[in-house]
Amino acid sequence: MATQAPPRTAARYQIVSAAAAQSGVRAARVARPKGIRSLWSVVATYQTAQAQLAEQATAEMLLAQDIDVAAEALLNSPAFTMSLNSFNAMLEKVEQDWQFDQLVASLVQDAGRTAQSVSVAARPHIGFVRMLTPPSCGRCAVLAGRVYRYSQGFDRHPGDDCVMLPTTVANDQYAQDPTDLVERGLVTGLSKADRQAILDGADVGKVVNVRLLKAGLTDSGRVLSRRGRPTPEAIYRLNPTREDALAALQAAGYLR
Repeated sequence: MATQAPPRTAARYQIVSAAAAQSGVRAARVARPKGIRSLWSVVATYQTAQAQLAEQATAEMLLAQDIDVAAEALLNSPAFTMSLNSFNAMLEKVEQDWQFDQLVASLVQDAGRTAQSVSVAARPHIGFVRMLTPPSCGRCAVLAGRVYRYSQGFDRHPGDDCVMLPTTVANDQYAQDPTDLVERGLVTGLSKADRQAILDGADVGKVVNVRLLKAGLTDSGRVLSRRGRPTPEAIYRLNPTREDALAALQAAGYLR
């Protein structure tokens, strides 16, 4: 099966989101000498903006698929910022400039990813399909086309540029074939022997080594509490039904 590129709306969101995160990094560099409060304010501003961008992009990506499902509640974008104390604790672990840049970029983009998951949860019968933006590593290739319920975490590794595509079902057009990706030279990090084994019919997942796969992936929403209230992931874990999850998201201030 040939690899279907993500819809233009999804690809555009990926680009704009990454650019916004880098803009946040540049603004944070300027604010850093002014003290922790000034720096935190800048990061929080970009986190809020990223959450707003995610909500808009979710609607656009669904409409691009002719899926017109209105949200049952509106996103409360400022709720996706982190507290000053939490930010300061993370900043204290930063020793080099590149770590500072990586921290700010991750915080901004994670705010958007979490907001997108909540925006999807606010729409009935909507989930995610994982789409690659090739070239991709083997760890991502074996997950191509995986379907996620609104309440499932989206595993990532540093530098992961996979797209969380909101949709109703895993349509065939979005089911990417990892073997096809390998054949087209779109999977990085494979040795010549690995690639040849796959071309000879070996299972891609076994070649990449699924057991070690998890070691390089993390769920960006793993923190279960923020400012004394549950994070969206904690809410999903504690509320198995969508109705209860929506009520809890509203009670925690993520939805209005």
